Amino acid sequence: MTAYARERAHDRIASLAGHGLDLVSFWREATELIEPVVPHYMGPCWYTLDPASLLITSHFNDHMPVLPPESLALEYYGDDVNKLADVARSPSGLSTLHEATGGDPSSSPRWQANIELGGDQELIVGLRTASGHAWGGLGLYRETGAPMFDAEEIGFLRAIAPSLGEGARRALLLGEALDPEGPRAPGLLVLSSEWELESATPGVERWVSELPGGDSEAGRLPPAVLAVAGKALRSAEGRDEPGEVALARVLTRSGIWVVLHGARRPAAHRRDRRARSSRSHRSTADVGLRAHRA
Repeated sequence: MTAYARERAHDRIASLAGHGLDLVSFWREATELIEPVVPHYMGPCWYTLDPASLLITSHFNDHMPVLPPESLALEYYGDDVNKLADVARSPSGLSTLHEATGGDPSSSPRWQANIELGGDQELIVGLRTASGHAWGGLGLYRETGAPMFDAEEIGFLRAIAPSLGEGARRALLLGEALDPEGPRAPGLLVLSSEWELESATPGVERWVSELPGGDSEAGRLPPAVLAVAGKALRSAEGRDEPGEVALARVLTRSGIWVVLHGARRPAAHRRDRRARSSRSHRSTADVGLRAHRA
């Protein structure tokens, strides 16, 4: 790919960011511009982030509509490299899994998960606007035997990241402005140590279905809920820096901003599940999530 082609793609993405597209349309059009310049496997994984907490609030990939639930929770709960929030807050705002592991990614749990889906290489980009706030993230993958991401491709992605972040920010804020708000009551979800819904307050199905990626009828929890759950459990175990909280602001499908708060439930309210502990390496703590309008 020539320098002229990269420059053209860069200019078109910068223009696209100001068009006021909805989020899915923006992701799809940006994908069409990136694919010829940075070839990759199975389409890009696009994420929106809460810029305050850097928790994932949605995921989009036409080739993989639903991610494994554990991958979203373990993004915050597990110990690994090349995590989206870490890359988004890093000075460079971009990292490859091979670089992060010194050229040998085989010890990384995320590489082991990626390879099961056919992806060997992973490149993560934090989509930070000119103000420095990360409103999204981008994950690109390459199959075994494919050329490594090179310096020109990495430079191109680093250059377009602010425009992609601005496009995500505009799409989220536009979605909020187009749909009127209505009355909404808070809800509480309790997740098990297997990242599954254990119990919920009445009416919480509405929250699950309104949050991006959620489907109450199919029993699928939204990415934002799982991300907050993983963060809450990790914080409760004292594995985060002091002051870090499990909180995310998420734009619902109906255009309402909600706040998700995560916390491990007090021991007195947790049921004894010692019989199941051998099936999971995680703590058997429950995680409560409360949502209300922002």
